[in-house]
Amino acid sequence: MSDLTTRIGALLLSTLVTLAGPASAQELPPLPAAIKEQGKIRIGVKCDSPPFGASGPDGKPVGIEVAMAKKIGAFAFGSEEAAELSCVTSEARISSLNSGKLDLILATLGRTPAREEVIDYSSIYFWGTSNVLVPADSPVESLDDLAGKTVLVVKGASQIKWLEANIPDINILQLNTTADGVQALQQGRADGFVGDGGLIYTLGGNYPNLRIIPEGLDLGVNGIGLRKNEPELKAFVDAALARLREEGFYPEVITQFVSEPAVAEVMTRGFMEEPPQL
Repeated sequence: MSDLTTRIGALLLSTLVTLAGPASAQELPPLPAAIKEQGKIRIGVKCDSPPFGASGPDGKPVGIEVAMAKKIGAFAFGSEEAAELSCVTSEARISSLNSGKLDLILATLGRTPAREEVIDYSSIYFWGTSNVLVPADSPVESLDDLAGKTVLVVKGASQIKWLEANIPDINILQLNTTADGVQALQQGRADGFVGDGGLIYTLGGNYPNLRIIPEGLDLGVNGIGLRKNEPELKAFVDAALARLREEGFYPEVITQFVSEPAVAEVMTRGFMEEPPQL
């Protein structure tokens, strides 16, 4: 092989490496200076909404969104420990963010016009419908059967507006946590419990005395919540979410927290595919 051929081959190889390198190891946008200085990123997660977030056997948060939060910590500072996780309720998560206690909310936060008036959102990372959990012996078979009945939701739930607009004479009882809702349903205090589809299907698999109404309601999309006017942090978070999808993070982590194959398939679609037209 001539020296010229060797040099051309080396040049081509160098060019390919240069072109391929950034695509596989592209750096994320920089963090805001304030977060760099604190050396951690404070993220609110749910601890009562499996498989998204729940309290593990050791009392620490576990779940799909918890795993996402840890990856964001690793992207930010090179270690999952840099994600300082705090359990938040649906009712208090936005106030905890805007008061400065948290940097991000990664806690089943549906995007709604009312919320967009007070916080900003990342790009969409999950979409899906909500569902209704009812007692196994309930006469309720469809959403229409809920007319004039009482349903339970967690305080601040995004489904409230849809239920009031679409189910005639429905009564809505708001409780603090998912556990409160399941307990109230089992005590006969209401006819159903409404929540995100992934949560409801997980609960349905865990409570043989309850069943799920297959008909979905209120197509919604979830994003990470940020305080208003933090473009640097939003750029970082959006890029982190894109990397999670590109690296195939979701199909792997979902199977760690969802044992039912049909539910895992639906959830994987919600995390990996673009949502239907809204």
